[in-house]
Amino acid sequence: MRRNPVLFILLSFALLAGCDSDSAPKGDVIITDIEIGSGTPVRTGNTLIVEYVGRFSDGSIFDSTDEKGEPFVFTLGVNQVIKGWDSGLQDMKVGGKRRLEIPSHLAFGKKGQCFSTGECAVPGNTDVIYEVELIDIFDEVITQDIVTGDGLTAELGDVLVVSYIGQLSNREGSVFDASTIQAGNFLFTLGAGSVISGWDIGLQGMKVGGKRELTIPPMFGYGAFGRGPIPSFAVLFFTVDLIEVVKRPTG
Repeated sequence: MRRNPVLFILLSFALLAGCDSDSAPKGDVIITDIEIGSGTPVRTGNTLIVEYVGRFSDGSIFDSTDEKGEPFVFTLGVNQVIKGWDSGLQDMKVGGKRRLEIPSHLAFGKKGQCFSTGECAVPGNTDVIYEVELIDIFDEVITQDIVTGDGLTAELGDVLVVSYIGQLSNREGSVFDASTIQAGNFLFTLGAGSVISGWDIGLQGMKVGGKRELTIPPMFGYGAFGRGPIPSFAVLFFTVDLIEVVKRPTG
């Protein structure tokens, strides 16, 4: 990963496929590379950070990351986005920019992209055009200290006592797990594999009294299988308070 965007993740999956399985194919995605980029080509299973603009054939914009104020993050090839993206963004390189002309059956299909309010951003049976820039591959844990703390420093092998909140996005209403007053704080050994690897990586160096936000890619979370309320290939957000550190024995 070449840069560390700060809590930029949009996981509402605004590009979720609306295609119809019974639609007769009417053409493939037309791919035009505007800029090639560099590095390793992306493949199915890579989690990508992108900027994009979505247009209709008349050039009018119906969606963009500029409007949302943050890049878009998704895992390629696992049906988190429209089929035209999953096929059309294969083999891109970081820094690359690609134009995708996507027929409706590989975009939002007969139903279009409509919301509970009845408003439709994309009408049914509409071809769309996207310009997508691959900003980065999300392949490391991003940490941000909200409070630094001034106590003992957490190191591999130490027993940590923490309180936490886990979310599926950085939006309200997306909590999937949290420590509770009833259950008490959570205790584990750092680096022993008793928690997801994103915690073992991201909590090193914290100090007692500190509060840290972790943004964890699927490869360091629950991966392709998910767990309970956590879907497959989910990006995870944790806010962790370090209550106590019990140092590993020495000698």
